[in-house]
Amino acid sequence: MDQANASLTHEPVRWPFQRRDVFYRVTEDSDRLAVIHSLPGVLVWPVLMMIIAYAFQYAFLSAWNWLGGYALPIHPVTASFSALVGGYACFALILWQNFKQTGIHRGVFSIIPLKVSEIVAGVLILIFMITIGGRLTLFLHEYAMADPSLTFAGGATHEELSNVDDFAMTGASVWAIIALTLIAAPIVEEVLFRGWMLPMMMARGVPAFFAIILSAAAFGIMHISQGLMVMISTFILGLALGLARVMTGRVAAPVLGHIANNAWAVFAVPALMQQFQA
Repeated sequence: MDQANASLTHEPVRWPFQRRDVFYRVTEDSDRLAVIHSLPGVLVWPVLMMIIAYAFQYAFLSAWNWLGGYALPIHPVTASFSALVGGYACFALILWQNFKQTGIHRGVFSIIPLKVSEIVAGVLILIFMITIGGRLTLFLHEYAMADPSLTFAGGATHEELSNVDDFAMTGASVWAIIALTLIAAPIVEEVLFRGWMLPMMMARGVPAFFAIILSAAAFGIMHISQGLMVMISTFILGLALGLARVMTGRVAAPVLGHIANNAWAVFAVPALMQQFQA
């Protein structure tokens, strides 16, 4: 009887990842259990990321105002975007140190593409968002507008025609816009939602299909302050990013897709709108 209990005690932890997935390389049961038991981070990590980002923003803008405000050569939005970049960087360091304790940090931060398929997946994500994702966003937004009770804030306004904030017209320096929208936000958000959250749920036994949906929902809700349109768009984008993460086994493809989508939304869309208006 004791031998039977001992064999059950030493039975390997179920690990549902295929060989192509970076989490497949997590072989120690203690590390696997640490991933499985990190579920509370679903609430803690996104909230902590927002707290750090807003804390940096408040500190930077307070310093900007104390040093002279508009008398300075730095635009306040540039200072704000720089603060958010700093907040994202600080949060990324916290994630790295935390995940390093369980040996999953390199897998979670597998942001550098190593295969052509990852680059192709990033391009396909952009094509999907331009052709299908954008249309679906507009459809769902109009559906929600038909009944304001369906929205969190009692209904958005019909003036929200774009699925992104017009970053290019804020007055911020181009380098600050690029640093925030094409580097800091895509990398850190993908590391959190697709690099850790999605495989964590799979490790707990959640089917990949539902893990993709749940991580995309969390990703969309995090953008609620940017309005209904952005929240819907980021949810749809999150579905494509999650699928790319599961299919490639790494977070590099979602990062590339996220960067490509933001580049299209932040720079290409406003330029095209101005051209058509002219």
